[in-house]
Amino acid sequence: MIRRSLLLCLCAAWAWHVPQAALAQGGAGHRDCEPPVIHAVIDNSPICPGGAIELSVAASGDIIGYSWEGPGTPTFFTATPAFTFNWGDPGGYTVIAYGFCGNDTALAIIAAEGAGAGQNNTVMLCGGGGSPIDLSLSLGFHDPFGAWTYNGEPHGSLYTPGVDTPGVYIYSVSYEPVCPGTSQSAAITVVETFLGPSKTITVCGGDSAFSLLQVLDSGAATGGSWFRYQFLDQLPHDSLYNPAVDSSGTFGYVLHGCHTTVTVVEEPLLPWYADADGDGYGDPLDVRWSCVHPDGYVADSTDTCPQLFGRIGDPCDDGLPGTVDDVITADCVCEGVLPTAITARAGSGLQLLAWPNPVEGRQLFIEVAATGPAEVRVMDASGRLVAGFSLALDGAAQVLNLPEMPKGLYLLRVVAGQRTGALPLVVQ
Repeated sequence: MIRRSLLLCLCAAWAWHVPQAALAQGGAGHRDCEPPVIHAVIDNSPICPGGAIELSVAASGDIIGYSWEGPGTPTFFTATPAFTFNWGDPGGYTVIAYGFCGNDTALAIIAAEGAGAGQNNTVMLCGGGGSPIDLSLSLGFHDPFGAWTYNGEPHGSLYTPGVDTPGVYIYSVSYEPVCPGTSQSAAITVVETFLGPSKTITVCGGDSAFSLLQVLDSGAATGGSWFRYQFLDQLPHDSLYNPAVDSSGTFGYVLHGCHTTVTVVEEPLLPWYADADGDGYGDPLDVRWSCVHPDGYVADSTDTCPQLFGRIGDPCDDGLPGTVDDVITADCVCEGVLPTAITARAGSGLQLLAWPNPVEGRQLFIEVAATGPAEVRVMDASGRLVAGFSLALDGAAQVLNLPEMPKGLYLLRVVAGQRTGALPLVVQ
């Protein structure tokens, strides 16, 4: 469409300058219109690097203009039968002669025998596969009719990463070039940089520092640059990852334009507590730091009796048939009480049991035949409040930690809802 538009504009311009009588004569059919005929194309082939390409044609017929086009060039239009490309590559150049009653096309092959094989070069590729590349593009200006070899064996101009072998590929022409600075053969050295695919690794916050390069596939090229992705930024980073300093993230590695990444997922270092008795509670004095759950350890650290199943105040069985309400004491011993405890007086609205009674220490167990919130009061013989507790009754024994109390007789009073229970408490 672009060529046609330009041609129409060019034809209009030429038609403006052509004598109107001639146009009238041709258009009115007073004489036959002669189609353009290109008899010959004259060129300055062969050319040397940097040389201009000069083209001209010998043509006849009713011609109004010409177009010129070559490898990688735009299309140029002229009113004269000659044109010069100040730059261009060897290959086929097309010239078209346009007329009032037709067109004619011719092809000129611009050779570069004098240019030889081109220039030595190095091609850097990323290993691991990819699309084929044309090694001829790395020769620069050269004669396109030479041949390729690798280790003395014929080879095409296409190199396929991951299939062909990196090394030196030789391009040769069969004649001695005449252009200055040219040679009969040129070497294209192909270097493949293998970094390997992106990797993800999980580490522990307690691990030692390690090289990110070790995470990549064996054989990954060394000597590149590392950086850390930080939102939209790339922050410089060395090849070492130190869990004590670094944190989870993605790290990029670049060498010779090739790129891969290592994503590090760092698990937190957590405390685990020994559970020697297997009760699900851990010994706070026996801790191990680890990113994984070690056998024999739990995350809980509230075991008050590490060598006894359960914790202080938990129900247990002391193995004695004559005791009741066995619990783990503060000494991590499972003990029960003999049924000699004092019960609430008959006629009270709340059944209440307390033991040991008399009490010698500070720990007193009570059992109330009720559930829900309750208030416990301990009063001396004069009715003065000595201690108070708020409990959530659930039908099981409750532990009261009494304050320092002089020996004597006290009153233990429990209020739960609308009912009240009381009994005497002896401290000795």
